[in-house]
Amino acid sequence: MRAPYRSAQRVTTLARNVLVSVTLEDGSTGYGESAPAQYVTGETQSIVVGAARDAAPGLVGGAVAEVLSLLGEQVHRAPGTFGALEMALLDAAARSAGLPLCRHLGAEEEAPVEAVTDLSLPLLPASDAAARAARAAAEGFRHLKIKVGGGDFADDIARVRAVAEAAPEASLRLDGNQGFSPENALTLLEKISDLLPRIALFEQPTRAGDDAALAFVSARAPVPVFADESAHTPEDARRLIGGGACRGVVLKVAKSGLSGARAIARAAEAAGGQCLFGCMMETRVAVGAALHLALALGAGERPLLLDLDGHLLVDDGACVEGGFLSRGDVLEIDPRAAGLGLVARHAPVL
Repeated sequence: MRAPYRSAQRVTTLARNVLVSVTLEDGSTGYGESAPAQYVTGETQSIVVGAARDAAPGLVGGAVAEVLSLLGEQVHRAPGTFGALEMALLDAAARSAGLPLCRHLGAEEEAPVEAVTDLSLPLLPASDAAARAARAAAEGFRHLKIKVGGGDFADDIARVRAVAEAAPEASLRLDGNQGFSPENALTLLEKISDLLPRIALFEQPTRAGDDAALAFVSARAPVPVFADESAHTPEDARRLIGGGACRGVVLKVAKSGLSGARAIARAAEAAGGQCLFGCMMETRVAVGAALHLALALGAGERPLLLDLDGHLLVDDGACVEGGFLSRGDVLEIDPRAAGLGLVARHAPVL
């Protein structure tokens, strides 16, 4: 990590990810990445490596469409493993076709090639959070996501206020990472009620799996509540949004793979909800794949929010070259580059 990153669930100083590559018969090579978080999917780096090694021999010699179908059917069971393999195969197939990945995923040729992301601020003392927020605002970030739920109510309030003051033009998004009781989540919003016009959403304030707690907050909160760790499948999105437990869901390739994230987005939209496309502590491999899918889903043309900043948090310069461009809060792909448009080093042969 470029700096330690603390949320309500963990402190990350080293991103323990898995990089895989897939090569087609015509020599086209694609890359995939897993950023497993045990508290989200139950997977670890060693689990993903072992499962990928077990799965790889069964993919050799298969037709691309058949293997993609097989991987898509397994993503929900082990997204770290099968999502990374799926990502790599889709990248390879797009390169083989000479198309950027977003076009291979269905984006029209004239569709936008750029979108706006937020920047996430970890659990920091108020003074440090203010300094980071001021720097982010100077760099052009118009949306800031603030981690809350670390256990100290006063610290949460001070952090939010410090960020709001340091970046007075920024829209704010709160991320609880399951750190609140329903009552405390509402109390936090009450304590910062003067900032509510600037708060766009409150992400996963309560424990995953407790739909009633999430619904309690959503019904009473003056800002939209989004589900992250609670939403892994299209069925989750339909149940949570349709049942009033939240107004939107967070998409992540680390939770659902590319095919699963696309299915969740469609289910959320059909249920009348919104999506925030987020990430874990990922390099430009997985963040780039998420960006391409977001563009294929219409980012830049419709209200799909982006929280794709992993490449700004991890130090990936030694393992990834190329990929999308990041200018302030604008992420832009090269429409002339095939696949993800990058080269990843050290991808193992499984």
